[in-house]
This record gives sequence, structure tokens and C-alpha cells, in this order.
Amino acid sequence: MSSQHGTVKLIDVQQSHLEVFFRNQQDTEANDLAKVFPRDRDDFEAHWARIMSNPKTIARTILYDDEVAGNINAFWIESELYVGYWIDKAHWSKGIATQALSGILKIVESRPIWARVATGNAGSIRVLERNGFVKIGEEESPETERYAACVEGIYRLD
Repeated sequence: MSSQHGTVKLIDVQQSHLEVFFRNQQDTEANDLAKVFPRDRDDFEAHWARIMSNPKTIARTILYDDEVAGNINAFWIESELYVGYWIDKAHWSKGIATQALSGILKIVESRPIWARVATGNAGSIRVLERNGFVKIGEEESPETERYAACVEGIYRLD
């Protein structure tokens, strides 16, 4: 897959990629856009241990010109399949998330697929819409230990 300036690949997550993921999710600007609070080291490692051990979750590292640029996952919440992604801020606005989502949608054939995004996160909304996701509603999400209060757009791809 090619983005604006380079090649995007999805590969299986390796233990060595987790340090980059940990640093990425510590970024204040990214957290503010996503309306999440960063995980501490122990919570982060426990979270990724659950992801890696769940046979129903499809987790991929996003490489951009062979550099770890982020991650993308397809995962089940109850009976609904969701997709989520996180791109290192150094790689924003290069089309990487759009290409990565397109790639995982080829791997995951089950539909519908759902996504939730803070309504102020215009970049992530563009990524979803460019891949055919349609906004079907909005919901007030209260603050929790992990998430900041916000209005979330609810998106679906059939």
C-alpha cells in the first residue's frame, strides 16, 4: 500500500513494537484529540497482553517505510466488531491511517464494523469516511478512568 510519500504495511505485532506504542500513547496532543487518558506502564502492558492473547482480536503494527508508525486493531465488544488505530504524531497527515484501515478491512471480512470517534477528531473522522464508514449517530460519553467526557460519533461500515 502506498500513502502520500511512502509505503504502508501491516504486520503482526512484535514485542519490540510495544515500546513505540507505549511512547505514542503518552502524547498529550494525541490523547486530547482521542479523548483518552494515557495508560501507565503496568496498565499498558496488561492491555496489550489481553490483545495479544485474544484469538478473536486482529492486531497489526503499521509500518511506514519500514518504521513503526502505529497500530490498528479489529476487536469484539460483545457482539459488535470494532476497529481502532493509533498513529505516531510524527506520521500524521501522510495518509497512513487511511491506508492502514483499508488494509485491515481486507483482512477482516465480517461486517458490519463499528468505530467510535470524538467528534472533534477531524483527522480520524476523515480516515473513517474515506474508507466507507457512515456516521449513524452521536452519543454523550461520560468521563471514566480511561476516557475524557466527550461527544462521540458512531460510525458503521456495512
